Amino acid sequence: MARPGHRYPQVEPGARSLAVAGVVACASGTPVSRALARARAAGAGVIVSGPRQAVRLAELARAAEWGLGARPVREVAWTDLPVLAETATESEARRLAQAGASLVLLRRGARIVAAIDAAALAPAPPESSMLARLERAGDRVSEARLWLLRAAGKLGESMGTPVHAVGGLVRDLLLGFAPPEGHTPDVDLVVEGDGIALARRLGEEIGGTVLMHAGFGTASIEGGHAPAGARLGRVDIASARRERYARPGALPEVAPAGLLEDLRRRDFSVNAMAMALAPDRFGHLVDPLGGQRDVMARRLRALRPLAFVEDPTRIFRAARYAARLGFTVDRPTRAAIRLGVAHEPYPALSGQRLWREIELLAAEPHARKGFELLVSWKALSLFGVGNPVRVSLADAERLDAWARAAGVAVDPAELYVVALLAGRPLPAIERCLDRLALAGEARARIEAGATRGGRLARRLEAPRLAPSATDEILRGEPGGAPLGAWLRGSARVRRRVEWYLAEGRAVQPRLTGGDVLALGVPPGPDVGRALAMLRRKRLDGAAGSVAEERRLVKEWLTAGKEA
Repeated sequence: MARPGHRYPQVEPGARSLAVAGVVACASGTPVSRALARARAAGAGVIVSGPRQAVRLAELARAAEWGLGARPVREVAWTDLPVLAETATESEARRLAQAGASLVLLRRGARIVAAIDAAALAPAPPESSMLARLERAGDRVSEARLWLLRAAGKLGESMGTPVHAVGGLVRDLLLGFAPPEGHTPDVDLVVEGDGIALARRLGEEIGGTVLMHAGFGTASIEGGHAPAGARLGRVDIASARRERYARPGALPEVAPAGLLEDLRRRDFSVNAMAMALAPDRFGHLVDPLGGQRDVMARRLRALRPLAFVEDPTRIFRAARYAARLGFTVDRPTRAAIRLGVAHEPYPALSGQRLWREIELLAAEPHARKGFELLVSWKALSLFGVGNPVRVSLADAERLDAWARAAGVAVDPAELYVVALLAGRPLPAIERCLDRLALAGEARARIEAGATRGGRLARRLEAPRLAPSATDEILRGEPGGAPLGAWLRGSARVRRRVEWYLAEGRAVQPRLTGGDVLALGVPPGPDVGRALAMLRRKRLDGAAGSVAEERRLVKEWLTAGKEA
């Protein structure tokens, strides 16, 4: 019987009290199908395949379902997992789970005897607030964003649906990134409830246009304004959901879920954080997967070994985030990328989705670094390109920078793909363009750049080439061909291509067709020939004023139209 007033020692539960899964061991090279059969026979929930390496039964079953049954189990297992002594305290295990460990292994001596599944643990209460970071900037754009977030939180509270900001906004606040001057950042919100209903209400509040995507429970608001007229960026709103991939590379099947499941379905830990917007918790950070720790370490960490088999477009996103943020891709994530690449060709993955990822990567300020990562990961095979590339990606970066500075319209995605394909055999180029589902003018431009650039560069290399001759070589070529010539040409070739793109192709005579008719040129093909002659003269500096062009037309007529 307890004695009143007596102080009893407090005994903390051990880590073993959190273990929910029995374990079975197998060699790391054991095929997935055999390891799965062994785990099922033993009634185990976790398979240990090496030091600090294990995989859940459900994950192993999914790998077998997706055609990975012959792969060694180490390729689908979590690696670098923390290991505690069986006698460790519960708080030690919880700290590791909160730092992002998916599984915590418990050992007795040298043998793993149990595993703690972090997904089964209740999340820790928020320990930090983002409010000071939100308020710190003080510029008009940041103030408008803060007003938007507060408005969304209040609306959610009135509707009984908790609202959180997620994704890049939270990550960039932790990094201390301020929006570039003149740039209004987009905002991603997750609603534990009806996201479309909240989008309608918020759209009315900010005066924006609501675009709904009912199949995924998502909506976007564009054109909204904060008080005092400050323009808001796009607001993307989604109902919290879980995802299931029926086939590798297919779009996921979605179902309503809570915030934690929504965060766990995401790609990388640094994108799997949320910030509460409810008025009484506004700014509180929700970080169940160790994203803040990875942000501080500038580390990109995938949330599942099968993340890139589920959705291979995440490989492109890994390259994009690593290049943009300057993050290092950690070792387990690189292993997961290798598995994702090895599992191609992904018939359920459309060419349109692949091309969209190429466009997004090419639009990044550090696109070259991103494409170089794809090359190093051998991920170009996802759209039918083998290594090594024939043209330096640094050259593509330089041409893109020149075009932006000169105001020349060049599609960066097309440019980088031309660089990756230049000099390859035509069948290989066509396979790539087929895989990307490209057609029409975009396909013609890329194919011309990849196949005709070398020949054009050789023609443009001539030591004495009048501007009109440069124009004649390039004018009839498809739009991508000059880019291919620049990529494969010498400094002289590049100067000529730049002149043509920035100046030469826009040159026109001052006289019109009616003007040359009035000077005595007979109707018909001779009108076009006279104008072409005047254009050549202007390109070569032999015609400046209207009077000079009239003189040239008269001389042309007198000479028998041979100039």
